[in-house]
Amino acid sequence: MLDKLTGKPVHYFVQLVAMIGIAAGLPYSKIPLSIGTILLGLNVILLWDWKMVWRNWISNRWLWLLFAYVGLEALSILWSDNKAEALDMIRKEMPLYTIPLAIVAIPLKSFKHYVWVALGFLAAVFITSFINVGTYFHWWGAKVYDDIRSLSLFISHLRFAMMIVLALVFCAAWWIRKFQYRWIAAILSCWFVYYINLSQIGMGYVTFSGVVFMMFCFKVKSVKKIWVKRGLVVFFVLCILTSLVFIFVKLQPIPHKMKIDAYGHGLRTVNGNLYTFDNPENMIWENGYPVQYFVSDEELEKEWGEVSDIPYRDGTDLKGNPIRNILQRYMTSKGLRKDSVDFQQMTETDVLNVERGFASVEMVKGGISAQIYRMRNQLNNVEDPNGKSLLEKVESNKAGFAIVKQHPVLGVGVGDIKEAFRETYVLNHTKLTRENQHLTHNQYLTSWIVGGIFCFIAFVVWWFAQLAAALKIHAFEWTGFLVITMLSFLIEDTLQTQTGVTFVAFFFAYFVTGKKIFYLAREGLRNES
Repeated sequence: MLDKLTGKPVHYFVQLVAMIGIAAGLPYSKIPLSIGTILLGLNVILLWDWKMVWRNWISNRWLWLLFAYVGLEALSILWSDNKAEALDMIRKEMPLYTIPLAIVAIPLKSFKHYVWVALGFLAAVFITSFINVGTYFHWWGAKVYDDIRSLSLFISHLRFAMMIVLALVFCAAWWIRKFQYRWIAAILSCWFVYYINLSQIGMGYVTFSGVVFMMFCFKVKSVKKIWVKRGLVVFFVLCILTSLVFIFVKLQPIPHKMKIDAYGHGLRTVNGNLYTFDNPENMIWENGYPVQYFVSDEELEKEWGEVSDIPYRDGTDLKGNPIRNILQRYMTSKGLRKDSVDFQQMTETDVLNVERGFASVEMVKGGISAQIYRMRNQLNNVEDPNGKSLLEKVESNKAGFAIVKQHPVLGVGVGDIKEAFRETYVLNHTKLTRENQHLTHNQYLTSWIVGGIFCFIAFVVWWFAQLAAALKIHAFEWTGFLVITMLSFLIEDTLQTQTGVTFVAFFFAYFVTGKKIFYLAREGLRNES
């Protein structure tokens, strides 16, 4: 309509602006996502060329696969007892089908326009990550962090980790395609890898590992000499095995570095105060040393009071944990006794670490080392899963599989999934508190629970069909997006949040409409002008 009135491609321009707006808004805020989605919908309506729109919809097989899943999920409303909850769940997933419908209706036609959208996303991810890091290290502002997961200031740290890895894929493609200013892509790649390590997010590590494997496969395919190809495969396999062995060893309990024998070491401090010793059966070990051993609360309270404003007896760290416990664990991790003499070995940095809630010097190291420490502690202390993300996921998956076993064919219905989990947690006698009783943290399993076996099959086919098509035409960026998304489905309900569902829906439509422009079948990373 507007094209006819003005004689210019207004609708195409609006489509491009809306897509750049959504791409740039993804790592920042839900507001531009809502505005961009509404703008896409209005643009299709005002175009008023329903014949062309319908033709574009019908001819796109990926939309058929999407709506096969969405339709089966919506059909489960019929056997949902809670119809209001079912309609609300469907409403929350609206971007999953409205965004692809709008983008497929008016697809971009120029390769450079797809590049503009990608650059908008790259710029937004970099700026947001730079603000996150600068705020965390107090380059500006005075925000106090209680957890490294608070590093992501604007959106969920899990969703942002996915975006960081996708930005890394775009940077790699920038280099491979030999675009101008490749040094920018190299610098951004280094920055994004640094951020992934700093953030200590499991989602980031898992998706990054998947993308690295994908990049290696693409590289091997491009090598023509058989002996070089085989050498690369052997080298990569050795790297994987070495990494797995390293992680396996690091996850093992640390051997005890001392025997529990108070009489052999003395019962009093140098100041004459009695040490307290807990029962060996209740002993907690930190970095190979016993925590409730050689403890002089009287001396620690005095020494701590001279270096910190947080009360020793009833004060808490920035994470809300008792400062007394954190201090004793931290000193233990350094191999120190909990008395006035050994407290003198605590530096100002150590005191600050305790106030911030670091219970071990291992946590201070940050990055993958801190993540492995966290996982080791969880795996070796499975009695209470609360507050331990890995153990909570295990519990939620147990509940999910139990629901699938009870309702394998039709599922419980989209409106009853929350109630089904509440009942199953009770039946399983879970140790999780009510606030930690979440859904499965597994989108594949969630699709089965909601709509049954056929809904699950439709969901799997939708994604694996894309992966097969992307690999067939050597679609590097598209494959990277699919690897990130499909791995995220294993450890998160990615489609249960607005940011997650918008990220998936937008880039799904971005790649399925642009694959003929991005790639020429079996000719690698070529593109049309």
